[in-house]
This record gives sequence, C-alpha cells and structure tokens, in this order.
Amino acid sequence: MAGRGSLEVFLEGEWPEQSLDLLSSLLDEGVTLTTGSISGNCSVLVCGRPGRELLEAAPGLSHLLIPWAGLPESTRELMMEYPGIAVHNIHHNAAFAAELAVGLMIAAGRLILSSDRALRMGDWSYRYRQQHTMSVNGSRVLLLGYGHVGRAVGRIAKAMGACTKAIRRDPSGEGDQGTLPVHPPEALHELLPDTDFLVVALPLTQRTRGVIGEEELAMMHSRSVLVNVGRGQLVQQGPLYRSLAEGRIGAAGLDVWYRYPSSQQERNSTPPADFDFQLLENVVMTPHIGGGFGSPSLERSRCRHLAASLNSLARHGYMPDRVDLDKGY
Repeated sequence: MAGRGSLEVFLEGEWPEQSLDLLSSLLDEGVTLTTGSISGNCSVLVCGRPGRELLEAAPGLSHLLIPWAGLPESTRELMMEYPGIAVHNIHHNAAFAAELAVGLMIAAGRLILSSDRALRMGDWSYRYRQQHTMSVNGSRVLLLGYGHVGRAVGRIAKAMGACTKAIRRDPSGEGDQGTLPVHPPEALHELLPDTDFLVVALPLTQRTRGVIGEEELAMMHSRSVLVNVGRGQLVQQGPLYRSLAEGRIGAAGLDVWYRYPSSQQERNSTPPADFDFQLLENVVMTPHIGGGFGSPSLERSRCRHLAASLNSLARHGYMPDRVDLDKGY
C-alpha cells in the first residue's frame, strides 16, 4: 500500500497540457505526477492498457488506475498475473452516458428523427401517427444494469414520471437503495413483458455477452423501445435487427456497436454492424458518443475524478472503485 501523504504517480501516454495543469492543481501537496519514463519508486500507474514491461519497470507499484470506466479484456488478463497490484477505474462519464441514454429513449420512442426527415420533405404524416410512439412519462422503464450509469438514468426517468425498475447482479449492492425496486438477473424474463423502455447499461463480461437475444426480444411488446449504452455485444445483433425490421418491437436507440474503425483512415467508412440498421426508420444511431469523449467538460470531469481517487489514496490509504478482475468490472 502506498504510504499516506506521499505518492508518486506515473501518467502513461500523451496528456494535453491543460489536463496536466488542471490535474496537478487538484492534487494534494504530497502527490507527485510524473510523465515520460516510469521510475521504480512509482506507486500508482494511470493507464488503461499497460504492457508487461511497464509493470515490471516499477517494482513498487501498488495500484493501476484506469482513467475511464470499464476494464479492457487485455488489461484484465494481464493484471490477473499481478495480484499484488490493485486495479481501479473512474466513472467520470456516467452523467454524460445517462444523458445520452435518456435522449435516445425520447428520440426513438417519439420517432423524432423519422419525423424530422419527413418534414424536411414537406411530409406531415408523422403528426398523425402518434399512436405508434412511446413517451417516457407514465411508461415502464427497466434498467438492465444498475451501476453508475444505470442509477443516473433511473433518477432522470423517475423524475420524468416513469415507473422505473432495475436489474443488477447483487440487488442489495451499494447504490440508490430504496429509490426504486431492484431485482436479480433471474427476474429478467418476468419483467420484460411489462417493459416499455429497456435500457441496457451492463458491463460486457462472459456472463453478460448476448444477454438479450431472440427469446428476450420476443417477450417485449410491439411498441417497446430498446436503448443500449453498455456494449454492443450485450444484445445479439441478428435477433435485434430482425425484431426491428419485422416490427416485433417498436424502436431502438443504439450508441454502442459490433464493429469499430481500427484506424483513422477507417473512421469515414466502417459500418457499425453486420446488418443494415441504417436502413431501418425505427432506429436512432449514434457512434458511441455517450461518454462525451474529448469534450472539454468531460476532460475536466476526468481530472476531478482522478484527483479524488489519488487524494483518497494519499490521505487514507484507500482508493475507490476497485475492479473485480474475476467478474470483469
């Protein structure tokens, strides 16, 4: 464990000067930031995907702090070999992701994009098709995943007048206990038939991969809306596409996908899935912008969360948001 009051922290990679200045200004006097080359005296490594050489270069390393939410699979596998190094992350983007989730609920449920495209052509027909829409107010919202993002979505949906329930692996776990009913994963099939908005906000693990498939989608009604801000592979893409194309569910708002560009050159020419979701009028598509990556306000939030974690370790010998490598989150 790092000594209280004195902490050497190494930031791996390139960091904008304004982020470094802000982070430095938020840290306690005993916390020292270093960049460039890691030293053997480093206690904390701030890095999302460390290499083995980087870990071996700092024998005194006690903590790995991932500067975003989530846990890359390659990092999980590597860190399983280093049980003496505690792995943590931050949830600085939870409010940003929740904001987009609610935006997708409204845009998909109220057919806003289809209405917009039609009216630009002088077509007013969507004004007279409101029987096909779904409003958040008075609806039944089911949050599949009740971590930082799910809880934020739940607070907003409840404030908008929705009857909101949640599913999480441990219903008695920490969070907003008592603010809404929380159920175990085994209740999913029981709850789906009475769900108007299904918001998927789970981490991607071996247990959660493909958790929503043909059987689960068949339990949803013809006006229900699925929103995914977790990971694409949580929802099986073939069954989702067919359910939307055939009108077995009402609409979807999707921010996370099955295929991503692997280079800057591919950013303008990479279909996000193996199916033509872009041809479906009842789908709202966004390119994984839920976390607000790169926005100035998000980067300020990242620095504040990193500083809070590092200051907590320096003051109290404790860092929040430890990752369970066995569970994958």
